[in-house]
Amino acid sequence: MNKPSNIAEQSVADFYDALAEDYDLMTDFAGRFVRERPYFHMLIDKHNVRTALDAGCGTGFHSLLLSQLGVTVTAVDASQKMVKRLQQHSDEMELKVKALVATFEDLPDVVTENFNMILCMGNSLAHTLTEQKMLAVLRNFRDLLKQDGILLFQNLNYDRILSQQEHIQSRKVTTSKTFVRSYEYRERRILFNVQTLENSTAVTSGKLQTIPLRPWLREELAGLLEKAGFEKVHFYGSITLQDFKPEGSKDLVILAQNGL
Repeated sequence: MNKPSNIAEQSVADFYDALAEDYDLMTDFAGRFVRERPYFHMLIDKHNVRTALDAGCGTGFHSLLLSQLGVTVTAVDASQKMVKRLQQHSDEMELKVKALVATFEDLPDVVTENFNMILCMGNSLAHTLTEQKMLAVLRNFRDLLKQDGILLFQNLNYDRILSQQEHIQSRKVTTSKTFVRSYEYRERRILFNVQTLENSTAVTSGKLQTIPLRPWLREELAGLLEKAGFEKVHFYGSITLQDFKPEGSKDLVILAQNGL
């Protein structure tokens, strides 16, 4: 296993560059279109979404799904290799998505238009490690939204995770590889590990990527969203918009409206 000797030195871009080759397999890229399409269709219709920014787009699942539903999409990610995979998918699927390499902090410098919706899915905001940086990121999002535009983001439910102190977050077994995502707990941080195992070998070995996360709690995010100028903030337990349950929900999904 190749665990970095100094975890803090590995950037978010490096972390996801290392995962890009396997990311679609790890996240069931193809299968999610059928599962998530009805919920995004509903959101698009309800909020009259015509343009969207997919912040932290990864290999582009949500960007491509929105494009299929008739939304004009700009996608950004810190990982150049993730963005390259998105471009490959968009070419194969004959969909048009504007794709850029940028961090959340870079957005004001690289994105000039405003949007009806900003998405930030896949627990991406957990890579923002301080309150000061999180407030700046949320203000960047607000400034890029049109009046009454909506921010939709999904984090894992860290209220539950910190309470239960779970070690294995998930294990996904595919035909060729097994992906084990796990946690190590530190003060105000979680070390997030992704181990990729080759199923063809009898020896338990493989690549290990590790990065620190900030386990943001619901109340922390509620306060920062208010400071950033968002209104009508709603908290859900999944993308299906089920009620959020601090001790039971897997995810924390937040839908907030630009109030400025």
